[in-house]
Amino acid sequence: MKYIRMFLVALIILTTNQTRSQETDNKDYIEFNDRKNIIHGIYLGVDVGYGQIKKNQTTSAGIKLAYVANKKMELGITAKALFSDLRSVDRSFGGNFDLLVIYGGLHSENILLSTSKFNFSFPFLIGMGYVEGSGPLFKSTDITLIVEPGVNVLYNLSKFIQFEAGIKYRFSTPIDPIPNILDNINGFSINIGSKIGIFNLNRNRYKQPAPID
Repeated sequence: MKYIRMFLVALIILTTNQTRSQETDNKDYIEFNDRKNIIHGIYLGVDVGYGQIKKNQTTSAGIKLAYVANKKMELGITAKALFSDLRSVDRSFGGNFDLLVIYGGLHSENILLSTSKFNFSFPFLIGMGYVEGSGPLFKSTDITLIVEPGVNVLYNLSKFIQFEAGIKYRFSTPIDPIPNILDNINGFSINIGSKIGIFNLNRNRYKQPAPID
């Protein structure tokens, strides 16, 4: 009986101390589950591309700044520059024919498999472009509306760096910068790039210090 009473007393003391410890911890921290909360992020991205406009080779470079929500949706702005020397043009008159396009606008991108190392995304750009065409006998400029959808494969190198590669198709409204050569700047392009930023600006989402009265 003596040992049983000692065991019961020890059990009561242990239980009391455990309860007090939990009460103290609860005073210091608030635990919660906020899986429905949005994980915010922001990044700066750069890319280069190669493509064609009516069998003419093009090169391009771009930059974008975007906000990321839950690693599933991007929204931002982008700017690009595209150049082509229009080698397929008949040069019987001599001289060089060049095309320069500077365009930009609103960037959006839906991301699939956002929790994996590799992701798939569907970038979309809508904006305006400045087109300049020049040759031995002329030089003219025009403004055009541009829509550019695409498909990307994303690789998450770390929490702060992401690589991307994909293909896009550019649609434009009619232009008249180079008579009898181009009437639009529609065409495919292959792009590679990187994104550098913070893709999760939130603090620890599951345990936060309790407010001090």
